[in-house]
Amino acid sequence: MPSAMAATDYERYIRTDELLALQKPAEELSCHDELQFQIVHQVAELWMKLCTHEVHEVAALLTADAPGRATTALRRIARIQTLLLHQLDLLDTMSPKAYMTVRAGLGRGSGQESPGFRTMLKLPGDVLWPAFEAFLARRGLGLRDIYEQPEENHELYALCEGMVDYDQLLQTWRQRHLMLVYRIIGAGTPSLKGKPSDLLAQGMKTRFFPRLWAVRDELFADWSERMLAKGADTGYHG
Repeated sequence: MPSAMAATDYERYIRTDELLALQKPAEELSCHDELQFQIVHQVAELWMKLCTHEVHEVAALLTADAPGRATTALRRIARIQTLLLHQLDLLDTMSPKAYMTVRAGLGRGSGQESPGFRTMLKLPGDVLWPAFEAFLARRGLGLRDIYEQPEENHELYALCEGMVDYDQLLQTWRQRHLMLVYRIIGAGTPSLKGKPSDLLAQGMKTRFFPRLWAVRDELFADWSERMLAKGADTGYHG
Protein backbone atom coordinates (compact mmCIF):
# COMPACT_ATOMS: atom_id res chain seq x y z
CA MET A 1 0.00 0.00 0.00
CA PRO A 2 1.31 3.49 -0.76
CA SER A 3 2.48 5.43 2.28
CA ALA A 4 0.47 8.39 3.54
CA MET A 5 1.55 11.75 2.23
CA ALA A 6 3.90 13.62 4.55
CA ALA A 7 2.46 16.67 6.28
CA THR A 8 3.27 19.95 4.56
CA ASP A 9 5.14 22.75 6.29
CA TYR A 10 1.85 24.61 6.58
CA GLU A 11 0.13 21.67 8.27
CA ARG A 12 2.99 21.23 10.71
CA TYR A 13 3.15 24.93 11.56
CA ILE A 14 -0.62 25.39 11.99
CA ARG A 15 -0.89 21.93 13.58
CA THR A 16 -3.93 21.14 11.52
CA ASP A 17 -4.06 17.47 12.58
CA GLU A 18 -4.48 18.43 16.24
CA LEU A 19 -6.72 21.39 15.46
CA LEU A 20 -9.19 19.47 13.31
CA ALA A 21 -9.30 16.60 15.79
CA LEU A 22 -10.72 18.87 18.49
CA GLN A 23 -14.27 18.53 17.19
CA LYS A 24 -16.49 15.47 17.45
CA PRO A 25 -16.23 13.13 14.45
CA ALA A 26 -19.29 13.10 12.21
CA GLU A 27 -20.54 9.75 13.48
CA GLU A 28 -20.59 11.00 17.08
CA LEU A 29 -22.49 14.26 16.53
CA SER A 30 -25.76 14.46 18.43
CA CYS A 31 -27.26 16.45 15.54
CA HIS A 32 -26.12 18.21 12.39
CA ASP A 33 -25.75 21.60 14.12
CA GLU A 34 -23.42 20.35 16.85
CA LEU A 35 -20.31 20.75 14.70
CA GLN A 36 -21.11 24.42 14.12
CA PHE A 37 -21.82 24.88 17.84
CA GLN A 38 -18.44 23.43 18.80
CA ILE A 39 -16.47 25.33 16.18
CA VAL A 40 -18.03 28.73 16.98
CA HIS A 41 -17.20 28.34 20.65
CA GLN A 42 -13.70 26.97 20.04
CA VAL A 43 -12.89 29.81 17.65
CA ALA A 44 -14.23 32.29 20.21
CA GLU A 45 -11.74 30.96 22.76
CA LEU A 46 -8.94 31.50 20.23
CA TRP A 47 -10.01 35.08 19.51
CA MET A 48 -10.21 35.80 23.23
CA LYS A 49 -6.74 34.31 23.70
CA LEU A 50 -5.47 36.69 21.03
CA CYS A 51 -7.27 39.62 22.72
CA THR A 52 -5.55 38.76 25.98
CA HIS A 53 -2.18 38.64 24.23
CA GLU A 54 -2.79 42.08 22.69
CA VAL A 55 -4.07 43.68 25.89
CA HIS A 56 -0.85 42.72 27.65
CA GLU A 57 1.00 44.32 24.74
CA VAL A 58 -0.98 47.55 25.20
CA ALA A 59 -0.06 47.60 28.88
CA ALA A 60 3.62 47.01 28.04
CA LEU A 61 3.57 49.84 25.49
CA LEU A 62 2.02 52.22 28.01
CA THR A 63 4.71 51.27 30.51
CA ALA A 64 7.26 52.04 27.79
CA ASP A 65 5.59 55.45 27.18
CA ALA A 66 4.53 54.57 23.65
CA PRO A 67 0.87 55.71 23.53
CA GLY A 68 0.68 55.84 19.72
CA ARG A 69 1.67 52.20 19.39
CA ALA A 70 -0.68 51.30 22.25
CA THR A 71 -3.55 52.91 20.33
CA THR A 72 -2.64 50.89 17.23
CA ALA A 73 -2.76 47.71 19.31
CA LEU A 74 -6.17 48.75 20.68
CA ARG A 75 -7.45 49.11 17.11
CA ARG A 76 -6.39 45.53 16.45
CA ILE A 77 -8.19 44.39 19.59
CA ALA A 78 -11.36 46.16 18.42
CA ARG A 79 -11.23 44.23 15.15
CA ILE A 80 -10.84 40.96 17.02
CA GLN A 81 -13.79 41.85 19.23
CA THR A 82 -15.84 42.66 16.13
CA LEU A 83 -15.09 39.19 14.78
CA LEU A 84 -16.19 37.71 18.11
CA LEU A 85 -19.42 39.67 17.86
CA HIS A 86 -20.25 38.79 14.26
CA GLN A 87 -19.53 35.08 14.54
CA LEU A 88 -22.48 34.80 16.93
CA ASP A 89 -24.65 35.39 13.84
CA LEU A 90 -23.92 31.79 12.86
CA LEU A 91 -25.69 30.52 15.96
CA ASP A 92 -28.82 32.43 14.98
CA THR A 93 -29.26 29.73 12.34
CA MET A 94 -29.55 27.03 15.01
CA SER A 95 -33.06 25.87 15.87
CA PRO A 96 -34.23 25.60 19.48
CA LYS A 97 -34.71 21.85 18.93
CA ALA A 98 -31.11 21.41 17.75
CA TYR A 99 -29.86 23.36 20.75
CA MET A 100 -31.85 21.13 23.12
CA THR A 101 -30.12 18.12 21.56
CA VAL A 102 -26.67 19.65 22.03
CA ARG A 103 -27.60 20.87 25.52
CA ALA A 104 -28.22 17.29 26.63
CA GLY A 105 -24.60 16.43 25.80
CA LEU A 106 -23.18 19.66 27.22
CA GLY A 107 -24.52 18.85 30.66
CA ARG A 108 -24.28 21.77 33.07
CA GLY A 109 -21.65 23.54 31.02
CA SER A 110 -22.25 27.24 30.41
CA GLY A 111 -20.66 29.94 28.29
CA GLN A 112 -20.28 31.91 31.52
CA GLU A 113 -17.57 29.36 32.41
CA SER A 114 -15.49 30.26 29.35
CA PRO A 115 -11.89 30.83 30.50
CA GLY A 116 -11.35 33.35 27.72
CA PHE A 117 -14.46 35.32 28.67
CA ARG A 118 -13.58 35.32 32.38
CA THR A 119 -10.10 36.60 31.49
CA MET A 120 -11.46 39.39 29.29
CA LEU A 121 -13.66 40.58 32.14
CA LYS A 122 -10.59 40.88 34.39
CA LEU A 123 -8.19 42.46 31.90
CA PRO A 124 -9.51 46.03 32.12
CA GLY A 125 -9.12 46.36 35.88
CA ASP A 126 -6.16 44.04 36.41
CA VAL A 127 -3.97 44.91 33.41
CA LEU A 128 -5.02 47.90 31.31
CA TRP A 129 -6.22 50.48 33.81
CA PRO A 130 -3.22 50.25 36.19
CA ALA A 131 -0.84 50.71 33.25
CA PHE A 132 -2.92 53.61 31.92
CA GLU A 133 -3.12 55.38 35.29
CA ALA A 134 0.62 55.07 35.81
CA PHE A 135 1.18 56.44 32.29
CA LEU A 136 -1.03 59.48 32.94
CA ALA A 137 0.71 60.11 36.27
CA ARG A 138 4.08 60.21 34.53
CA ARG A 139 2.65 62.69 32.01
CA GLY A 140 1.14 64.81 34.77
CA LEU A 141 -2.28 64.73 33.08
CA GLY A 142 -5.81 63.83 34.12
CA LEU A 143 -8.75 62.66 32.05
CA ARG A 144 -10.38 66.08 32.33
CA ASP A 145 -7.30 67.66 30.75
CA ILE A 146 -7.52 65.26 27.81
CA TYR A 147 -11.27 65.48 27.26
CA GLU A 148 -11.52 69.25 27.72
CA GLN A 149 -8.76 69.79 25.16
CA PRO A 150 -8.94 66.79 22.79
CA GLU A 151 -7.34 68.71 19.92
CA GLU A 152 -4.31 69.64 22.00
CA ASN A 153 -4.05 66.12 23.41
CA HIS A 154 -5.04 64.26 20.28
CA GLU A 155 -2.73 61.26 20.75
CA LEU A 156 -3.92 60.66 24.29
CA TYR A 157 -7.54 61.29 23.37
CA ALA A 158 -7.28 58.58 20.70
CA LEU A 159 -5.77 56.26 23.30
CA CYS A 160 -8.63 56.88 25.73
CA GLU A 161 -11.23 56.34 23.03
CA GLY A 162 -9.52 53.08 22.04
CA MET A 163 -10.04 51.90 25.61
CA VAL A 164 -13.68 52.99 25.44
CA ASP A 165 -13.99 50.90 22.26
CA TYR A 166 -12.73 47.85 24.18
CA ASP A 167 -15.26 48.50 26.94
CA GLN A 168 -18.15 49.15 24.55
CA LEU A 169 -17.45 46.13 22.36
CA LEU A 170 -17.15 43.84 25.37
CA GLN A 171 -20.49 45.11 26.67
CA THR A 172 -22.03 44.76 23.21
CA TRP A 173 -20.77 41.17 22.92
CA ARG A 174 -22.40 40.31 26.25
CA GLN A 175 -25.69 41.88 25.17
CA ARG A 176 -25.57 40.13 21.78
CA HIS A 177 -24.90 36.80 23.47
CA LEU A 178 -27.93 37.27 25.70
CA MET A 179 -30.08 38.16 22.69
CA LEU A 180 -28.95 34.85 21.21
CA VAL A 181 -30.11 33.15 24.41
CA TYR A 182 -33.51 34.84 24.01
CA ARG A 183 -33.71 33.58 20.44
CA ILE A 184 -32.82 29.99 21.30
CA ILE A 185 -34.47 29.31 24.67
CA GLY A 186 -36.86 32.26 25.02
CA ALA A 187 -36.93 35.29 27.30
CA GLY A 188 -38.56 33.57 30.28
CA THR A 189 -36.71 30.26 30.36
CA PRO A 190 -34.08 30.32 33.11
CA SER A 191 -30.58 29.47 31.93
CA LEU A 192 -28.10 27.73 34.20
CA LYS A 193 -27.06 31.13 35.54
CA GLY A 194 -30.54 32.62 35.94
CA LYS A 195 -33.10 34.39 33.76
CA PRO A 196 -31.58 36.01 30.64
CA SER A 197 -33.51 39.23 31.32
CA ASP A 198 -31.95 39.51 34.77
CA LEU A 199 -28.48 38.80 33.39
CA LEU A 200 -28.96 41.44 30.68
CA ALA A 201 -29.99 44.06 33.23
CA GLN A 202 -26.99 43.19 35.38
CA GLY A 203 -24.58 43.28 32.44
CA MET A 204 -25.90 46.66 31.27
CA LYS A 205 -24.70 48.19 34.54
CA THR A 206 -21.12 47.07 33.99
CA ARG A 207 -18.49 49.62 33.04
CA PHE A 208 -15.02 48.18 32.63
CA PHE A 209 -13.36 51.61 32.63
CA PRO A 210 -15.79 53.59 34.80
CA ARG A 211 -13.63 56.72 34.89
CA LEU A 212 -13.70 56.97 31.10
CA TRP A 213 -17.50 57.02 31.23
CA ALA A 214 -17.73 59.30 34.28
CA VAL A 215 -15.62 62.00 32.65
CA ARG A 216 -18.42 62.48 30.11
CA ASP A 217 -20.91 63.10 32.92
CA GLU A 218 -18.54 65.64 34.41
CA LEU A 219 -18.03 67.48 31.13
CA PHE A 220 -21.74 67.74 30.36
CA ALA A 221 -22.61 68.73 33.93
CA ASP A 222 -20.11 71.60 33.84
CA TRP A 223 -21.18 72.67 30.35
CA SER A 224 -24.87 72.61 31.31
CA GLU A 225 -24.15 74.70 34.39
CA ARG A 226 -22.28 77.29 32.33
CA MET A 227 -25.01 77.41 29.72
CA LEU A 228 -27.75 77.75 32.31
CA ALA A 229 -25.83 80.63 33.88
CA LYS A 230 -26.10 82.33 30.49
CA GLY A 231 -29.84 81.66 30.35
CA ALA A 232 -29.65 78.86 27.77
CA ASP A 233 -31.70 75.71 28.27
CA THR A 234 -29.57 72.74 27.12
CA GLY A 235 -32.06 70.06 28.07
CA TYR A 236 -29.37 68.22 30.04
CA HIS A 237 -30.01 69.64 33.50
CA GLY A 238 -31.81 67.66 36.20
